[in-house]
Amino acid sequence: MSDPDITSSHPPLTGMRRKVLVNFGLFGLFFFFYLGAAVVQTPSFKDLATKEVFGMPFGLLVSLMIFPVSWLLIVIWFKKAR
Repeated sequence: MSDPDITSSHPPLTGMRRKVLVNFGLFGLFFFFYLGAAVVQTPSFKDLATKEVFGMPFGLLVSLMIFPVSWLLIVIWFKKAR
């Protein structure tokens, strides 16, 4: 009558799975970068945030890098979406 193992008759969704992994991966990268930038700004990490990097405090540099990082990830997303 019917096959008891129905899951074996469907082909794997490798293309869709790859797109999902890429999209969630890009989101994860941005999320952890944004979260890291926020954590660096807390009083607990004052010593790290005030270290000089390229002539400015590290906390300020990381905060300013949020937008360029997000733009870079958007460009990668559009390139992968083709």
